[in-house]
Amino acid sequence: MSLSLFWPYKSIGNRDHPPVVFLHGFMGTGADWHKIAERCAKSFFCLMPDLPGHGHNIELPLSQPLNFDIVATDLNNFFEQLNLDNVALVGYSMGGRLALYTALRFPHKIKALVLESSNPGIAVEQGRQTRAEADDRWAETLLSEGIDIFVEQWYEMDLFHTLKSYPQHFKQTKEKRKRNDAQWAAKIIRELSPGRQPSLWEDLDSLPMPVMLMAGALDSKYSEMMAVMKARIPQATVEIVPDAGHNIHLEKPKHFAELITDFLQRTMG
Repeated sequence: MSLSLFWPYKSIGNRDHPPVVFLHGFMGTGADWHKIAERCAKSFFCLMPDLPGHGHNIELPLSQPLNFDIVATDLNNFFEQLNLDNVALVGYSMGGRLALYTALRFPHKIKALVLESSNPGIAVEQGRQTRAEADDRWAETLLSEGIDIFVEQWYEMDLFHTLKSYPQHFKQTKEKRKRNDAQWAAKIIRELSPGRQPSLWEDLDSLPMPVMLMAGALDSKYSEMMAVMKARIPQATVEIVPDAGHNIHLEKPKHFAELITDFLQRTMG
């Protein structure tokens, strides 16, 4: 099953260069990657789509079911519509989960994979159920309290505490997130919850492409998880970025761009 509509996207760089597709996180848009893409565009053709339910990609009926299989199929359709082969995927958080799912579903299309603060899902069924229930409660808050209150509460989570060290970025990020449609955001947090995503832990050893796993040193949960993932992925490297939290590409854009450019130049040649 596919969502069938063409995804809105922005691009920077020469179409003759190797393609790199950047996938944003929950409540983000393709434009979140602009600063990173600018730094990578000398060597790569950088594409930044809005994922379903985000930015300008909200033309589907809200009744349309969403799951990672559907969205990964549509991402593959996006590649085909733009005649993209040997793609590098760079994904942050929810976008990283989608990038990993797509790399496992369509490995012949993916030349390299970069996962920033992303995980393969929740291995234990009880854990998945608990997370799904928690995200259902977030969705209820969204619909009952509105997007502004939801965003303020969402960014009080420990996961984002380091963003507060960048007051201007923190303020701008929340302002951008408040532009989301509340019904779509509620749908995304329910239906693309890690609690409703199949666990991919047992599939990591089948990834045939080079993989870079990235986490901020101040994000202890994901820093530790990267080491566990690396042990299961045949061609994995890990980059732990000093003085960064969950959102490395926002907090340390120059360092982030340098790391992925070096990795992609080595693996996309």
